[in-house]
Amino acid sequence: MPSKKQPKLSAKDLEEFKVSLIKARAVLSGDLSQLHEEAFGQNGNVDASESRPGDTSDGYYQEFNLQLLERDEETLQQVLDAIERVNNGTFGQCEGCENMIAKERLRAVPHARFCIDCQRQAERRGGL
Repeated sequence: MPSKKQPKLSAKDLEEFKVSLIKARAVLSGDLSQLHEEAFGQNGNVDASESRPGDTSDGYYQEFNLQLLERDEETLQQVLDAIERVNNGTFGQCEGCENMIAKERLRAVPHARFCIDCQRQAERRGGL
């Protein structure tokens, strides 16, 4: 079922989304710093003196933190890309069908690149 045609975003809407994206960027940047420190230690290296023979929990937590770090880095890049789309006037336009993305979707996922229908299609194809 094709999406209903969405109206263009107003200047006020764009400003609100930009503020939201900038806040998300700040939160993600802080999270990335903390996760990096937890994964690699304060010096950027894993501290071997802290690990105990036979203790696999340190490795588990490091691996877990590395996965979170990777996910957050991807999300941060998506947020930065969305801020760029606000700046160049393409924010809110679906990269699949080129229709406007519903405001409700953008409120839930301000860095969304696709409308719901195109996102579902991409996920079915194994992308995104």
